Amino acid sequence: MKDIDELDRSVDFLGWHVKQVHKDNGNRRLLLDQQLLSPVKAFVENVRGYFQEGLDPSTLWYRASDDLQRLLKSPELLENSKNWPTTKEPNGPPGNLLFYEDPDYKFALNALVKKPLAETTVHDHGQSWTLYGVLEGGEHIRRWRRVDDGPKERGPAVLSEDGTFDVTPGYIDIVPPWQIHQEKNGNHRTIGFIVRSQRSGTFRQYRYNLEDGSMGSNQGPHQIPYQLT
Repeated sequence: MKDIDELDRSVDFLGWHVKQVHKDNGNRRLLLDQQLLSPVKAFVENVRGYFQEGLDPSTLWYRASDDLQRLLKSPELLENSKNWPTTKEPNGPPGNLLFYEDPDYKFALNALVKKPLAETTVHDHGQSWTLYGVLEGGEHIRRWRRVDDGPKERGPAVLSEDGTFDVTPGYIDIVPPWQIHQEKNGNHRTIGFIVRSQRSGTFRQYRYNLEDGSMGSNQGPHQIPYQLT
C-alpha cells in the first residue's frame, strides 16, 4: 500500500472533498475543501480567525454570535433551509443535520429541524459551547442551574429554575458548558442553526429528571451528514 503522501486522490465524504495529502511522523492529516454556501463559508472563515487570534472561549463565542446573527439574515441560507428535512419529531429523539466540522479547531455547524409541538428533554451540552440561532419558527426555553455540590457528571442533581423566555427568528442563544435547559416548540416548524465548539458524539452530555434529580448520559443528537450547497 502506498504512503499517504504518495496518494493523489479525492473522495466525496459527508459532502466534503477530502484530500489525503500529508504525512507527519506517521500521523495522517486530512485537508478538507468544504463545499458550503458563500455566506456560510464567510462565517466559517471568521470563526477560524477568532481561533487563530487565541481568544478565550467566552470572548470567542460571544464574538461569533454577532457573525451568526448576520448569517441568519442571509437570503441564500433562508432559501436553502426550505428543503431541509425534519430531524426532530414531537416525541422522538433529536437528530442534527451536519454541515461542517472544522479540521483544525473542531467546531461544527448543525441544524435542528423540529416538527410542530416537538420538545426536548431537560439536558445540557456537557463541556461544549453552543450557539443556537433561530432561523425559522420560534420556541419556549427554560433554564435551570445546579445548586448542589455534586460533580457535574453525576446525580442526583438538585436543580433551581433559572429563567424562561421565548425565542423568535434572529435570536441567538449562547449556551455555555453545562447549562441545563429545555426547548418546547410551538404549533409550527422551527429551525435552529447551531454552531458547536465540537461535534456531538465526541463528548458526553446529560439528561435530567426533574422529579428525582437522576441523570443519564448520552452522546447528543444523531449526526446526519448534509451538503449545504
